[in-house]
Amino acid sequence: MRKVKPPQPNLFKKNGPKIGILGHKKTFFRSDGYTYGLDHIINELEYNTDGYWYDNFDRLDYLLVSLTSPLDIYNLLESVKESPKHCKIIIGGQGCYPFLSYRHLTDKIIFGRAEGIANELIDSTWHSDCCYEYALDKYVLNKYRIRKAQYLLPGEKSVGCNGACKFCQYSATRKLLGTHYNPTSKGVRVVEDRWGDIIPKTGNQTTALDGWSEDTRKKINKPISDEQIIEILNKIISDIDGIMRLKVFQIIGYPWETEQTLQEDICRFRDILGKVKPGKGRVMMMILNTPFSPEPLTAFEDEGSDIESRWRDILLHDKNRCIIDKPHLNAFILPQIGGPLLLYKRICANRCDNPEKLKAISKAKTIEDAHKICGDIHLKHKGYRVSRYLNV
Repeated sequence: MRKVKPPQPNLFKKNGPKIGILGHKKTFFRSDGYTYGLDHIINELEYNTDGYWYDNFDRLDYLLVSLTSPLDIYNLLESVKESPKHCKIIIGGQGCYPFLSYRHLTDKIIFGRAEGIANELIDSTWHSDCCYEYALDKYVLNKYRIRKAQYLLPGEKSVGCNGACKFCQYSATRKLLGTHYNPTSKGVRVVEDRWGDIIPKTGNQTTALDGWSEDTRKKINKPISDEQIIEILNKIISDIDGIMRLKVFQIIGYPWETEQTLQEDICRFRDILGKVKPGKGRVMMMILNTPFSPEPLTAFEDEGSDIESRWRDILLHDKNRCIIDKPHLNAFILPQIGGPLLLYKRICANRCDNPEKLKAISKAKTIEDAHKICGDIHLKHKGYRVSRYLNV
């Protein structure tokens, strides 16, 4: 049995039920960004925990599982083959919402934030409409809600987002608590939600356009105009004395986009950047693209996703990769972009309720192999909708 050495017991806590945390079979440790919420729940528990576990769960009384994305469901199904006889499994995290495929393994699934109720989760007499219990609702006939943040945890500057981007599950499920969008646990300000919030100073910053064209940005409810792009870049270049490295997130493959329209939008974006005026500063734009995925509980939950177009070839073509190269402004496309197989696996985790199919999908090596298993689940109106049983 593989088990990380348990932490030193906290003398201010009780030694009661044996509580473990599900580890990853392929990676023993995860970064703070993935365990921050779970770490707080562990600290809040009045009992000592027993470290990370990978198998033999019947030796535990409770197994805590954090799912930070839909792809974590594959690890759960691989790690927990069947519901343990003597161990109760409690699951939480932003990735737990599409739970039909693994609910039979669990005792409780908590939706949303769990601060303030860590000890209630291991109390068999505690029930809530933000917590699914397999024994009480085997066929998922009830409706559940997502528990909102009750307060900021140590190190958090904010939770949630005040934007309403139609593709974004985070903004759809977590309302802003705090002063600004801040998805990190280290108090680092991120301006991904607002192009106009970029601070004119040298160094590294991150933002997002999430649409190559102004028309696309309007459709996704992120109304950043071409003129605003020019205006902000002009201000930065005129104000700073040095270099700003600006990482810009983009999304491609929306339902109305094609390979041809993407090519046209990149050319138009080059023309827009060509209108930015020289100044004393310099901006280096590194553009990172992500294929569109219809995420649960968003306005685009039931849309289709394009797993056939050759987005990578268009983005990394010699005439597109370097968009503009001038003394005051450089813009180029970074080579990292997820392929159709990874996109298809994400959609299957969100829409498929069959655990055996998901186990097979996790082992698929090509998009063709995966497609044979789950078929056209990536198309519009296919698969199940998380909003059937979960309210934002």
